[in-house]
Amino acid sequence: MKLNTASRRRIEVFELRLRIELATIEAYHRVCQPENPLLFINNVPGRLSIVIGLVPPEEVMEAAGLVRLVRHVYGRASDILHGRSSMVDAPAVIIDEWCSIVERLETLVGVRSTTPSN
Repeated sequence: MKLNTASRRRIEVFELRLRIELATIEAYHRVCQPENPLLFINNVPGRLSIVIGLVPPEEVMEAAGLVRLVRHVYGRASDILHGRSSMVDAPAVIIDEWCSIVERLETLVGVRSTTPSN
């Protein structure tokens, strides 16, 4: 079955949201080193700040800025996926910008980014 452009973009938005969640879980594991691994994480926007624990003191402000951007992407992606946004067909330029932000997060956390599905 061939998907239309809007459906493909919604899948890309969903993939970005999942990548943020996975990076947040990885950051939690690296910073807290829990005995039992997390399989999912709730309150992703709130827990994203744990990423700051992965950087040296001189990079805290830059990491905090990245966390702020990622929170924005996560919120807007959630709005699109849950129908709370009039932007149901996100423009490719926005998805590309969001992808670059998520890639920066993945680099900071130390996870390998996935190849976008087309």
